[in-house]
Amino acid sequence: MPREIALKARTILLGIALAATLPRCTTAPPRRSGVARKAVPPGENPFLHAVGSKLVDGRGSPVLLRGICFGNDVWSNPPRPPVNHHTEADFRSLRALGMNAVRFYLNDALFEDEARPFVYKASGLEWLDQNFAWARSSGIYLVLNLHVPPGGYQSNGRGAALWKLPQDRERFLDLWRELARRYRDEPALAGYDLLNEPVVAGDPGEWEELARESLAAIREEDRRHAIFVERLNAVVTPGGSLDWTEDRNGRMNFFLLEDGNIVYEFHFYKPMAFTHQGASYVPGLRSVRTSYPGPFRDGDGRQRIADREYLEEQLAPYLAFGREHDVPLYMGEFGVIREGFDAGRNGEGWVADVIDLAQAAGVSFTYHAFHERLFGLYRDDATRPPADLNRALADVFARKLR
Repeated sequence: MPREIALKARTILLGIALAATLPRCTTAPPRRSGVARKAVPPGENPFLHAVGSKLVDGRGSPVLLRGICFGNDVWSNPPRPPVNHHTEADFRSLRALGMNAVRFYLNDALFEDEARPFVYKASGLEWLDQNFAWARSSGIYLVLNLHVPPGGYQSNGRGAALWKLPQDRERFLDLWRELARRYRDEPALAGYDLLNEPVVAGDPGEWEELARESLAAIREEDRRHAIFVERLNAVVTPGGSLDWTEDRNGRMNFFLLEDGNIVYEFHFYKPMAFTHQGASYVPGLRSVRTSYPGPFRDGDGRQRIADREYLEEQLAPYLAFGREHDVPLYMGEFGVIREGFDAGRNGEGWVADVIDLAQAAGVSFTYHAFHERLFGLYRDDATRPPADLNRALADVFARKLR
């Protein structure tokens, strides 16, 4: 199908409505140097920012981020922008579904080559500029998420170079400085999401140390936008396996930063036996098929029932952290693999219950993902324009978010 016809079809399919337009970005000032500073006081901040346990806009009105993740084909390490992943029409279709946010995945390869570190590509930055323009015109906030940093993708434990090579660490910090300098005046920016699913290769405290350095680097350039900090995901053991201990510090692997404009992030895919059933990359789940509500075996081998009560129980420790420390929470990812939407498995019921629970608790959220073969709202290869809509999932969004 020609690209123009495909875009028109998606526009008709999702009933695109024109969204309120956010103010345009002003030109960023030249690169500055200096010591890190804390965020500006809330009353002086014109952008989306944290006040206690809420996010508020420049007028002080509460904003709950409700949206989806743009994967941007980051897992293939694209050296050029993924122009077939989405267009402006897709931003507008999401707004028509009632969404106001996109967690926007970034791969360091879009901005610098391994052979030329610290030299940023015009193509990647201009592509990001274009996406901010589309977001502004559609009434969508972008959460910039460094999904694949220098040193490699973290979630599978193969990104050890970030923790072991000083140059990769410096590249990580300098890229955030550059992005903060470039987008410090951008009204469609919800904030800087430092690192996706950190998996440290060594001391668990290394992620807290790097997060503090990243906070300082960004605050050198931007004191007003929020910074999103994810809990520690896992630790690579000396034997090379992954230790997924969920609460090694009594705070669900969160740590507090001394800055008034931090959003604390977690991901939610429980139970994995349902949300990742049939996943070839998850040992033990390749042959699993189950439904929601329904039975499953947890990590200790106990049989349990996955239902709304179970989801409430699993979300409770994260919500308790937010209440105890009066900080905003963000469920940066949640979702169900495509097999979970097969007849009778009720993936749409799981998604609906998670959205209900998040909204009732005042937790911002973004669904993983918009355009991705296994988890996507559009279940195509991300190198081709989106076409294969998961209608059941789209209906949940339209029903819960409009």
